[in-house]
Order: sequence, then structure tokens, then C-alpha cells
Amino acid sequence: MTIDDYVLAFEARRPTLMRFTQKLESLVRDLMGASNLSFHLAESRTKDVQSFRDKASRPMKAYDNPLDEITDLSGIRIIAYYQDEADEIGSLIEAEFAVDARNSVIHKPDGAEFGYLSRHYVVQLSPKRATLSEWSGFAGLKAEIQVRTVLQHAWAAVSHKLQYKREDDVPVPLRRKLFRLSALFELADDEFISLRSSSGELARTIKTQLGAGNQDLAIDSVSLSELLVFSSAAAEIERVAKKVGFTYGNPEGYVEDEDEHPASISGLVHLCALAGIRTIEQFESVLRTARPWMEGYLTAQIKAEGRRKEWFASTPFICQLLLICAEVRQLRVEDIYSLGWDTGIAERVFRVAKAWRPEPPKA
Repeated sequence: MTIDDYVLAFEARRPTLMRFTQKLESLVRDLMGASNLSFHLAESRTKDVQSFRDKASRPMKAYDNPLDEITDLSGIRIIAYYQDEADEIGSLIEAEFAVDARNSVIHKPDGAEFGYLSRHYVVQLSPKRATLSEWSGFAGLKAEIQVRTVLQHAWAAVSHKLQYKREDDVPVPLRRKLFRLSALFELADDEFISLRSSSGELARTIKTQLGAGNQDLAIDSVSLSELLVFSSAAAEIERVAKKVGFTYGNPEGYVEDEDEHPASISGLVHLCALAGIRTIEQFESVLRTARPWMEGYLTAQIKAEGRRKEWFASTPFICQLLLICAEVRQLRVEDIYSLGWDTGIAERVFRVAKAWRPEPPKA
């Protein structure tokens, strides 16, 4: 058969490959979810016709049958946050699929390898899964599953742009710099794991201190998060907010961005800094002070909102509303803008808070 013959055969098979790729990505996502494995991104693609022709025609390759021998006609890429999570995802793939070890590339970077490398598994359905009716027609098809960390993905993208695939590709004067960068990326992956471990240990320490009654703790995202889990005031805030009409939880299909969404702990930490509240004790004092007037004030905010059927909220967001009211004399509307709020909402909330203060109704 000629290359044109194989290209025509690939065109005929491609719709099946596309369905296979989609089902495979869904399966991988389900397997990771069932194993509680977190990941940054999972994406897939099926090779297009021109890419198949280009690869099958490469002069350095001698395919007897490119349709069967090219192993990445279907491709899945999984990007993990941490190296140990990438390792776990790799182990999951090895357990759930038939891995073609000869064509897979399981990089474990050391001094003998060039660059900052990831894992590439060439897989087929396991014999057991291939017999299931839902996978009928896909037995024998191969796919490549790449597993990388976020930093490995960044390295791959930049080094690809530089067109440095092998050590010999790198001009000698630049090799030392490139190797140093590779080492820094690897070190950063290790340090992120260490940072995650330290963050967990810090959260446990703060929880213990709060349990012992120590509130002389600096405000940050960890201490505030633990307080809102630990404090009885947080449960009372949620109860009152729901009572006056706030809806707890996210709208369907919405994923909160912790860096941008005003309901985030990050926004509450920033607002505390703007209001001059430095410790957990000071923050708890604000919540205690707000208890007598909290219901009336939140009701006023709901009534002012009016136009929306539902106002989605969370305890950190309600705490921001309370803090704006309690500290409205020293805050400016521009401070509310800096939290990432919609301008119209920020102005309305600030206006209601100013009207409510300085004489909130007594209990």
C-alpha cells in the first residue's frame, strides 16, 4: 500500500478513533475521580489527517503499516499539580490499561537524561474492559497518555518553542544555562510537595491552638479557614444568612476561582488587612459585635439587591459583608473594588453599609 492508501484508510477509521478518544478521556477522568486523584487539566485530541500523513511520511521512519504502528493517533494529556500525584496517576494507568512497555517512555530524570521530562504511556484497553459491550469496536486500538506536572508542562512548552529536543540540539554556550533551568524546575516540583506538606502541618497546628483557646494568631488564609470551620460564630452566620434569603452553594456548573471570586478566603484576608484587623482575636471580636444587628443588616442588603432571584453566598462572603458594615468609617468603596467585586454591587453594598452605620439597631 502507498502512503495515499494509508491516509484514505485513516480517514475512514478516524470517526471511530474520535469516539475512542472521547470515551478514553471520560474513562480516565472517572478512574482518577474514583481514586480521589486531583489534577490540573485533562485534555484529549485525535490526530488529524494532515498530521497522520506527515508522520507516516517521515524519511527517518520505515513503517510497514503506519495505521497500526503509529501509537498516538488518540492522545490524552493529564497535567497534575504535584510530582507525587503524577506518580499516582501513572500507577493508576499501569493498573487499568494494557501498557505497551516497549513503546512507552517512562522518564525518571537523573544526571544521565537531558531536560525535564514526563511520562508517555502507550496503552490499549485491558482484556477485561475490551470485552464490555460499551467498548465494542475499540479493542486493539492504541492511545498515548501523557502525564506531567504543571511545571513539566511549562518546560515542555518552552523547550519546544526553543526547538531543543535533544542535548546535541543545544548550542554549547547555552547548555549550562539550560541544564541549570532544568534543575531549577525539578527542584521547584520537589519544593511544591514540601510546601504542601508544611501547609497541612501549619493548618493542624493552628487548629490545635484554636481548640486550646489561643486566638492571638495572625490572620492569613490558613488561620481564617480553620477559624470558620472551628468557630460557632461561623455556624450562626450561615444560619442567619440563609434565614434572610442568601443561597449557600454555587450556581450549577460554576466553579469558584479562589483567586478572583469575592466569596473567597483570599478576599476576606485582604479586607481584614484594609480594615486594620491583624489577629484572629480581633476578627472574632468583629463577629461578636455584629451578632445583635447582623440579621437586620443582611436583610437590608438582600432587599437592596432585589433584582436577583438568588444571591449565592458563602460564609467568607457574608463575613465580608459584615466587616464592611462594621468598619465602614475607615473603608472606601475603592477598597471593595480591589476585592474583585462587580462595580455596581460594590457601590450598592457600600451604600447600604454606610446607611446602616453608625447606629445599628440594638438587639
